Amino acid sequence: MLRPFSVKWLAMLALVLSPAVASGQGTPAQTHTVRPGDTLWDLAKQYRGDPFLWPDLYRMNTAVVEDPHWIYPGEMLQLSGDETVAAVPAVDTPEPPAVTESQGAQAAVADSEVLSRSEAQPSSESVARTDSAVAEPEPPVEEPAPVRQASLAELTAHAPDNEMAPLFGTPRSNTLEESIQAYTRKEYRPLRRSEFYSSGFLTEKQDLPWAKVVGPVTPSQIGGSVDNDVMPYRLVAIDAPRGATYQIGDTLLLARRSADWGKYGEVVLPTGLARVVDTVSGRYIASVVALYGPIRPGQAALPVEKFTPAGSEHAVAVSDGIRGKFLGGPGRQDLKAPQMVAFIDKGREDGVAPGDIFEIRRKAERLDNGRQLIGEPLAVMQIVHVRGHTATGRLINILLPDIAPGTEVRQVAKLPS
Repeated sequence: MLRPFSVKWLAMLALVLSPAVASGQGTPAQTHTVRPGDTLWDLAKQYRGDPFLWPDLYRMNTAVVEDPHWIYPGEMLQLSGDETVAAVPAVDTPEPPAVTESQGAQAAVADSEVLSRSEAQPSSESVARTDSAVAEPEPPVEEPAPVRQASLAELTAHAPDNEMAPLFGTPRSNTLEESIQAYTRKEYRPLRRSEFYSSGFLTEKQDLPWAKVVGPVTPSQIGGSVDNDVMPYRLVAIDAPRGATYQIGDTLLLARRSADWGKYGEVVLPTGLARVVDTVSGRYIASVVALYGPIRPGQAALPVEKFTPAGSEHAVAVSDGIRGKFLGGPGRQDLKAPQMVAFIDKGREDGVAPGDIFEIRRKAERLDNGRQLIGEPLAVMQIVHVRGHTATGRLINILLPDIAPGTEVRQVAKLPS
């Protein structure tokens, strides 16, 4: 006799619908290292099969991701919780024992005897129900209640008991409710540690104590690729500059030194952070703890500056703020994009501090071709790193992307001191 539905078919269906198997991955990934261009929306689609499940990824990574709209290269994201649920039972459900002809005949005789007794002697309960139905009039028909639009709280409430539970994991409504609460209760931070270390700066012609990245320590535990030779938690060897020593636990900034900008010095483009864990034959061994770009042999290393959190206060508007000049970004491209790094020619000595808000404004003037330009804001940037005479900012709002070096910048707000 054919079984109406087998657990084996359920297992095959689960395997077909599994995002990990459909994408060719034998075992679902447990973590993901953020690369340039990644978003929680894309990662939810890649690993969960549904981009609308991005709040679930954010809820599991609130210790790393401070704002779900911005995730940064090098951040390690968890893709699954601590508890795992088996998608398919390891042992198939056994088939029911076969019933012989003699057993089937005995069961049929027993059922007929029970039926005949129930027809011959109706129970007192059924008689009472019949009497009450005759004695009492029918209740009046009530008007249906008006239709009311459901609230967000009701939509995210737990499913009723009679609703079919999902095959795997918790009900989706519960997960959505927890994700919304985690997002709305997130503490505001005007400055983030990852922005401070990954944005870079101008050297201002200073002679900094540069070390040298020798390369990955062999034997390699994680295979590298052409685009990214060093992965997180990989060990790298570093040669300290002459006369300098590091201690176990010191953190170093790994970076590329770009073209010289004249009096502003070289552009330092961070590629990651590495923590010193050992010394071997006069060289320091460091573990990569953050990744901002490709780490390659020959890059430079420098002891990190101390990051001081700015609390949770919002910037306060200022009427007559500092004025300076927009120097441009590391790539010197004219078209700017949100979260792009850019530099200005004012720094600590001029009163600029981390968290300051600057407007990039076009100067009102008449061009040689007769066109009249009006003075208007082009973009807004927040300062994330400050040196003596220059500062690094990130563009947080862009009105017109065509911003050329030399455009005026004006301080419009600063954090309370």
